[in-house]
Amino acid sequence: MLAYFFIARRPLAGLLILLGMLLVSANLMGLPVTMSAAGLAYWLAAALLWPGLSSRNRLQAGLLLFVGVSCLVASLWLGGELAWPRLLSSNVSILSMLVAVSFLSLVSRPANEQDKPLPRGRGALASTLAAIHVFGAVINLSSVFIIGDRLAQRVRLSREQSIVLVRGFSAAAFWSPFFAAMAVALSVAPNAKLTQLWLVSIPLAGLALGLTYWQLARQPETDASLAIDPEPSSNNAYPKAAVADFVGYPLHMSALLLPSLLAISVLLLHKLLPNLSILAIITLLAPLFSLSLVLIKRGAPYSAIKQLVNGRLPQMGNELALFLAAGILAYGLESVLLSANWQLPFSHFGPFAASVTYVCTVLLALLGIHPIVCIALAASLWSPLNPDHTLLSLVFLSSWALGTATGPLSGINLAFQGRYGVDSFALMRWNLSYLGLMSLLVIAGIYVLAAQLGI
Repeated sequence: MLAYFFIARRPLAGLLILLGMLLVSANLMGLPVTMSAAGLAYWLAAALLWPGLSSRNRLQAGLLLFVGVSCLVASLWLGGELAWPRLLSSNVSILSMLVAVSFLSLVSRPANEQDKPLPRGRGALASTLAAIHVFGAVINLSSVFIIGDRLAQRVRLSREQSIVLVRGFSAAAFWSPFFAAMAVALSVAPNAKLTQLWLVSIPLAGLALGLTYWQLARQPETDASLAIDPEPSSNNAYPKAAVADFVGYPLHMSALLLPSLLAISVLLLHKLLPNLSILAIITLLAPLFSLSLVLIKRGAPYSAIKQLVNGRLPQMGNELALFLAAGILAYGLESVLLSANWQLPFSHFGPFAASVTYVCTVLLALLGIHPIVCIALAASLWSPLNPDHTLLSLVFLSSWALGTATGPLSGINLAFQGRYGVDSFALMRWNLSYLGLMSLLVIAGIYVLAAQLGI
């Protein structure tokens, strides 16, 4: 009986995750359903998936819970009050959007072209950057593994391929409404004006891709004979290669159709239903859009939903634990700061304060702190000053886009190391110059947006 429970807990957790998203969707549509009910479903799912999490993720989530609960206890001691519905429902909107976006993996995948030769040279470099960026913007981390597995089919990934996949994917955090970064940013800054934000963040994403192309296309070739150590973790195991030797992944124009349709649909619905946030629209739209396409292409969507419940959704254990624990941390920090009446040494959130926040967040990412923790902390600290949500969102998206590409303990770099054997600290070294140059552009972008907003 006990063995059966441990076998069945993953699909049961998948059902609870799906239930949580449906409850949030019902709440968004005005039905008498509380967000705390969805939160309870997510907490139960996280408890079922907890034994299967890596020790690192359990430790990180445990520390976040400990600090968050300690802050809540301190807040109560200082005379604050505890709102249980708020405690249960922390970050359920973010999680529901991530669950909704997971439906897109049913209909948006790079074409399977295992038998076709891969392109080489400058065109291959450009097409791979575009492919990982476009697919990553919609189906998130799974795109890295789909394209990475194809490139690593016969030989291990090169230094240049690793850089392209990590940077191209992470740069989608600057703008993609289907990225976890956007979900987090809009959850703490729900009044952000997406169209104004995109006027700066999309060019930043383009500059990130352009900078990556420029750096790799101009680098001199290193003699491959220097790579005498066959171990992937060796510093000499990844010599620099000329752009002519780059083996890439093809991007077809048809691949741009779905991301474009989704982005246009989100903006149109937001225009027609201004009371619904971008986060809410994506949560409602992504499953309907995906299941409609499944219905058209394959018939009844039952098997697709079953595939999600048994496969992708139970794999969200790490996200569940991290986001729920970070929600407790954010609520705890907010409560104790309000109870203690502690304030930052700033009178308003202007471009200088935004730049300082960005730099601090990226530095914490280099130390291994997940961006959601940094964002939760920053949002709690700035909340009393009523910062402009559009400017705040740009700070958070930029720190996520560059912090995850560079941080040696970020999810993408650790996943990359586990799957392809590329040392995460090597990835950090390869991306430091990229981080420095892009940070200058991000700070310039912060000042440009602040000027547009009249701050």
